[in-house]
Amino acid sequence: MDVQRTGAGANQIATRGAAKPVGFARPAGLARFRVALGLAILASLAAASASWSYAPLTLSGRLADVDGAPISGATIQLQAGSRVDATAISGRSGTWSITGGHRIDDHQLLISAPGFLGLIEGGQPAPGRTLVLPHLPTLVGTAVDENGTPIPTAEVVLERARTPELWSIPVGADGTFTLERQAHPGAYSVTASAPDHDFWQGTIHLRAESRTAISVVLPRQLATVEFASNPAGLHPLLDGKPLAGCAATPCTVSVPVGSHTLDLSTDLYVPWQQKVELANRQKVAVSATLERKQGTLHLSTPRAGELSIDNSPVDGMAWNGLLPTGVHSVAFRSDATWPVLAQVSVEWNRDVSITLASAVTPVAPGEQAGFLAGLDAYLKAAGGQYGVYFQDLKTGKEFGYHQDDVMEAASVIKLPMALYVLHQVDAGALKLTDQVTIQNSDFMGGTGILNGTASAGDKYAIGDLLKLMIQQSDNTAWQTLQRALGADATDAYAASLGAPDCHQVDDNCTAHEAGLLLAQLYKGKALKPDGTALLLDLMSNTVFNDRINRYLGGLRIAHKTGADGGVMNDVGVVYAPEGPFLISMFSFTDEGTVQPIRDVARAARHYFAGH
Repeated sequence: MDVQRTGAGANQIATRGAAKPVGFARPAGLARFRVALGLAILASLAAASASWSYAPLTLSGRLADVDGAPISGATIQLQAGSRVDATAISGRSGTWSITGGHRIDDHQLLISAPGFLGLIEGGQPAPGRTLVLPHLPTLVGTAVDENGTPIPTAEVVLERARTPELWSIPVGADGTFTLERQAHPGAYSVTASAPDHDFWQGTIHLRAESRTAISVVLPRQLATVEFASNPAGLHPLLDGKPLAGCAATPCTVSVPVGSHTLDLSTDLYVPWQQKVELANRQKVAVSATLERKQGTLHLSTPRAGELSIDNSPVDGMAWNGLLPTGVHSVAFRSDATWPVLAQVSVEWNRDVSITLASAVTPVAPGEQAGFLAGLDAYLKAAGGQYGVYFQDLKTGKEFGYHQDDVMEAASVIKLPMALYVLHQVDAGALKLTDQVTIQNSDFMGGTGILNGTASAGDKYAIGDLLKLMIQQSDNTAWQTLQRALGADATDAYAASLGAPDCHQVDDNCTAHEAGLLLAQLYKGKALKPDGTALLLDLMSNTVFNDRINRYLGGLRIAHKTGADGGVMNDVGVVYAPEGPFLISMFSFTDEGTVQPIRDVARAARHYFAGH
């Protein structure tokens, strides 16, 4: 626009390209008014614009997790540079609204909530917009030893490289641990430790919206204990509990390091205890010698005789002393009385007294009913199974106690075999000098020397085999003669002498029938004089003289014993000066004791002495 003057004092405005009417002019006052009005309008607009720029900023929205669930209690900050202009908290529905600062400033929203990854939102989000916050990672795990046993004393440390983020996670009683939505995503080193365990290290990577599981194994620090005890075979305790891996001493076991108490406690021994300090990989030998629990027994007897405790003789008519705790067998014996047997219980550090006076029963010579009553009482007290047969060889009078019960004969079965061998010699069917070849099937362990000295194919005279079979109770000699002469033929001969229940193969007989065989031999009714004398002489000179012979020292006794586990037998002729008698006794006891045979034989001697 160009302004031109066209007359005196007149202003004229011309616009290029615009035709104006000739002679038109604006008054000067109107022009000034219009300029002033324009300036006022511009000033008003500038003031309004400045006022709007410095007005507070209001923003709103909603917070939710990745599943759309609202996030309440989140903190929303309106920040301009380093300045925080306003803070708001999201409501139960996740909605929020914040007002603050100046519209003219460049703002950003800082949003944080416990358990969620924070969010920085720039600019101005549209009203009502939903902002999504991902959950922080969750770490779960277990801390156990090499056996899978939880370690509640363990501590797990989680550390993120090049950040101040460090978490110490306690372990529960069940060995589990959890760090739920606290650590930020990223790579972490994990260290686990516990007292008396080796430490564990590893690396994990945590991600938002993830649940990471790890298993931490902290091997126990162990020492080796070599544990022996006297006596052996005991069951030790470690800190009041059975020592794992040690069913019975001696044993070698691994034990956790530290301070421990070893215990041995039984009904029979004084409790033993020892403390041990064990270091990692240390080897320790522990030896325990236990003291037997004891109590005091006071024992008295009514008369002179033999006193024994647990089958061991003790001196005097009275005895006082310490005994191991438990039940003990007490016995009193004399020539003219039935043994008195008693059981006494001895307790730890206690005194117990017992007298045997009232239980002594004399053996009445020649009184059969009283003798059998005493025999019955004694054998019942002794316990076991018995068959006993007696015969007065002067008069032929006989009696017994379960004498016809079929029982195991053991080596007494060799008596009918010996009788049959000599019967065959009497009949001229064989000679004692005849040779028999030992075969492999003849060998038998147990008593005798042939099983360890002879060989298959060796030849032995029948007389030598007979001698070995009776004097040494040689089982191989018996087997050889049985094969050579025949078991059935031997049984038949025994039956002809009154012993039908004596069988070679079954090894059975009765005390009565075994006694009858020996009585027939003694009376000369089984063999001719030479055979009778030979066999009675062999039976009078055996190596086994611990039964009938025990209390009858100095007397000739022709007998044959038998033994097999709990079976203890003896059948013999006692050449007593007042007259010979025969006793045949079969027995079976759990202990396999020969003492009842000894006692009954002595009582029988006293009985027959006055018969």
